This record gives sequence, structure tokens and C-alpha cells, in this order.
Amino acid sequence: MFEKDEEGRWKFINYKQIGILFIILGISIRIFMLIYYYIVHVDPMVAWGDIMVNYHTTDSMFTGEWIWDITELEYPPLTLYLLVFFKFISFNIFELFVFYAFLLELLVSLSFYFILKKFEIKNIKFVLGLFLINPFIFLNNVFSPLNCGYHITDSFFYIFLILSLYYYPKEDKSLFFLFSGLTMSTKWFTLPAAAYFFIKFLYEKDWKEMKKFLIYIGIPLVIFLISPILYLPNYLDLYIGWLSSSEPTVLYNPPIYIKIILFAAIFLVYLIFRIRKADLLELTFFSIIVMFSIMFWRRTYIRYLTPLILYGHLKTNSNIFTIDINLKFTRVYFKVGNHLLTYALSILGCIGSILIILFIF
Repeated sequence: MFEKDEEGRWKFINYKQIGILFIILGISIRIFMLIYYYIVHVDPMVAWGDIMVNYHTTDSMFTGEWIWDITELEYPPLTLYLLVFFKFISFNIFELFVFYAFLLELLVSLSFYFILKKFEIKNIKFVLGLFLINPFIFLNNVFSPLNCGYHITDSFFYIFLILSLYYYPKEDKSLFFLFSGLTMSTKWFTLPAAAYFFIKFLYEKDWKEMKKFLIYIGIPLVIFLISPILYLPNYLDLYIGWLSSSEPTVLYNPPIYIKIILFAAIFLVYLIFRIRKADLLELTFFSIIVMFSIMFWRRTYIRYLTPLILYGHLKTNSNIFTIDINLKFTRVYFKVGNHLLTYALSILGCIGSILIILFIF
């Protein structure tokens, strides 16, 4: 697995082997967690957590109440329709719904392989393995120390995000725009990217891409985010609630103008200093940071930043900085590229999530 070079420095010699080991480990711990959750929840007094909330999220749709709040219809309509579908094919068996949540997360994670291949990332198996054992992803999407950690609605978001990334390298960006629009319609994480795309094409006077953008991103946004205002009862309550209210788990709930000012400041600073050089991929992922600046006040979750891990592995900088420690008995030398740096930052995100769990929840 390791060998010394001519200068006595230890180096990896087989990324493929360690990558396969990481992949097997990543799949194994996910299967273990599924079994663990089933065993633990044999006791009816143990709460299932978010996955149970998601299972009942759409209940008020069928009673005719259409309650848009933090416990019921708290997501955009496309996510609600997907929840209805998975609840329907669960045949009112909650444990089967949990299995679907596990299966979706696993399949979405494994499908990242095809994105790495599309972007021609080196040592694909190693990078995929590193992604599968990433503690930030595992803590936020799979495991919770208090209750079931699955977030099936996040998996819906990742499905469309992965599809948009798959079509990004193509010269014709039509399908990238279409699936980007669907990504924005499942959750709002990348919604500011729509404004960034528009401004970039306007600045560059790229009317051909502007036309594709307006059609292929516009259609999903109109169908799933805008038109529901006309026919869904009290639909605007969803957006008003996210901006104005807070929950017991929130660190601090500032006045709405503070939230908007912070959001606008981050949006505009990036717009002024970076948008000319940024490509559509960078705009997509930076929009998550922009949206985080306002969503964090509603719920103090660092997990909103988890999708940035995908971008970290898709960058191509293999040598950001070098560590070279020459000890008396050996010499430690390795290059820290985007993959290792992404993993290291993920550990910091994981620590931040744990601190929030310990001191706020």
C-alpha cells in the first residue's frame, strides 16, 4: 500500500486498493446503521426522528387542511409529491419507507462515481471511497445519535443535483439547466444560482445560453415554485415562515431585515468580485453558501453545507499545499490536494455539527 521513494519519503502506491477498501467500508457501515435502527426501534418508546416526520409530512394534504409549517408541509411541492409517491409504494408500512430512505441515500452516494468519471477525476475509486466514509455526510445524512438519521428529502435534492452534474460537461447545457431547475424545486439550497446564471449571461451577452436558461430552468421553477401560489391554499405561509419564525433549536433569531441584509451582502460581494471568472458549476455550489446565510437562522444546521463536498471532489487542483516533515527515523511527505482538503474541512463541519447537538439541541 505504501513504499519509500529514492529520497526516503513514504508514498501511496495503490490508490485503487485503498479506494475499494473505503467503498466496502462505506457500504458496510450504511447497512449496519439500517439494521441498528430497526433493532433499536423495536422499542416503541424510541423516537424515529426526522424520517417519521417526513412520513407524516403530507398528511394535511389529504385532510384538506394544507398546513404549511415546520412539522407538516414545510417543503416545496415537488418534494411533497415525491414523499407522497414513496409513501404510496410503502403500502402504509413505515419500516418499508425507512428502507427506501436508506436505499436512496446509498444509491445517490454510489452514483457519484459516474460524476467523477464524467469529470475525468483521477483515482476514481479512491475518491468515491473517501466520499463514502466522509464523516460529515455520514453524520448528517445517515446517522444521528438521538434518533434515525435519514433525511429522505435531502436525497430527493441530491438525485436532481447529481443528474445536473452528470450533464454539466456536455457542450449543450440544456439538460444541466433542466435538472438544475428541478434541484432548486426540491429544496432551495441552490436557488440563488438562477439569479447568478441570469446575470452572468446578461453580462456576457450570451443570448443563446440565456434562451436555454430561461426555458429549461424556467419551466420547473414556474411549475413547482411559482404556479402553486395560484392554486395551493396558504402556500405563501411556507416562505413567510422560513423568513420570520424560529424554533427552539435556533441559536439566535435576528430581525428579518438583518437576515436579508446578510443574504444580500454575501450575494452582492460574490457578484461584484467573482461572477465574471466563475463557471456555472462554481455558481451552483456557491449559491448553497448564499442560501445558508438565511436558512441557518431558521434552523441551526450546518448540514445545509453538505452538498459542497461534491464540489470539493470535482475540483482539479491536486496540489494545494505540501507537508514535508523530516524526522530522525523517517520522513513524512504528502501533497494536500482538493480531495484531502475537502475531507479535512468535512471533519471540521462534523465537529461543528456535534457541538450544535451538544449545546443547542
